[in-house]
Amino acid sequence: MAMTWLRPLLLFLFLWASTARADPLAGADDPAFRAAFDRVLRADDVGAIDALRDLAARGNTAALVSLPTVQGWFPVADPLAQSRAARQIDGHWITDLGRAAFKPAGLWRDGEISPLMRDQLNRALWLYDMGEDRKGDALLEAWFNHMPEAAPLPDGFVGLKAAPALKAMILLDHLTRGDRKALSVLQYWLDLDLIEGWMVFAELSDHAPVMGGEPIMANLTLGPNVGARLQDGRRAIGLLWHEAPAPPLPPETVAMALHDLMPRPQFGPVVGYCSAACPGTIRACEAAFVTLLGAPYHAVTPATPLSQVMAEPTFFATPRGEQVLLAAAVKHRLGLDRKADVARLVAQSPAFTAAQATNTCFATGVLRALQPFPTSP
Repeated sequence: MAMTWLRPLLLFLFLWASTARADPLAGADDPAFRAAFDRVLRADDVGAIDALRDLAARGNTAALVSLPTVQGWFPVADPLAQSRAARQIDGHWITDLGRAAFKPAGLWRDGEISPLMRDQLNRALWLYDMGEDRKGDALLEAWFNHMPEAAPLPDGFVGLKAAPALKAMILLDHLTRGDRKALSVLQYWLDLDLIEGWMVFAELSDHAPVMGGEPIMANLTLGPNVGARLQDGRRAIGLLWHEAPAPPLPPETVAMALHDLMPRPQFGPVVGYCSAACPGTIRACEAAFVTLLGAPYHAVTPATPLSQVMAEPTFFATPRGEQVLLAAAVKHRLGLDRKADVARLVAQSPAFTAAQATNTCFATGVLRALQPFPTSP
């Protein structure tokens, strides 16, 4: 159980974050901002970046907050001094100004790790509360990787909107360290038939750790579907922890992902993209995505604007959102990061052929995302 002195602090922070979530982002409805931002969603438009920077210098917070993400979408062919100047306003880094001006940006901090792990955890929890679930995942994963041995489970962990794979890793760590509170969390997840519970259950089944001198498994109450869900837990472990098997993923893994993962926030980019790009075949598009890519690539998170700059479903309905979701992910999943003529190699791969057979619309989007992004003078 969390230390009692921490509860009032977390309650205060929860209320603060809830208030911050309701605060509008100044300048987001400015037609000049929306026009400039729309331009970079459709082309590598250096002029649009200049327009956003001018708006930011004149006090438009939305332009200020969006600039670091926009500048990361495409290289600016400027000498180093000019590139440095483009990232500053009146001698101050744009990233620092944005973090000071808008609370979600100040919490996210482009994913940097806090020197104090308690601060890292609090930042993640606040981002979840603000609806920035995948950015919360990035911070929570860093917290887990640096987590002190004595750290308790975060308050509200049982229902936290974190990625199932991440929740399963954290809970498994606590179980193997003898945390009995973790056992009640696992039982709750199993009762709700959540895939994170079955991932943990699969690991316990395969490695049989003990707690208090007896197998942890002996303390669990299981339903009649345990055999099938055990296999789903193993499939989820392979997909989410090990990126296995290699694509194309087998139908059983695709079915598990569609049932257990697609409704979760971490797959929101896939749902948003398929709903916009393939409205007549949404479910087939989602299945094709899983067949080829398994899960959204981690590089999608830092390249996605904060939700108050642009709602996630809206972003992934744009050409830029398509490129962010698919281009780097396809290269990574098929091992083509350093290859030339990637589109040709992808089109010839068995994994792409399987995805194309599942949904032609999705396959067309993949090939489109691999083409050089349009440029504007």
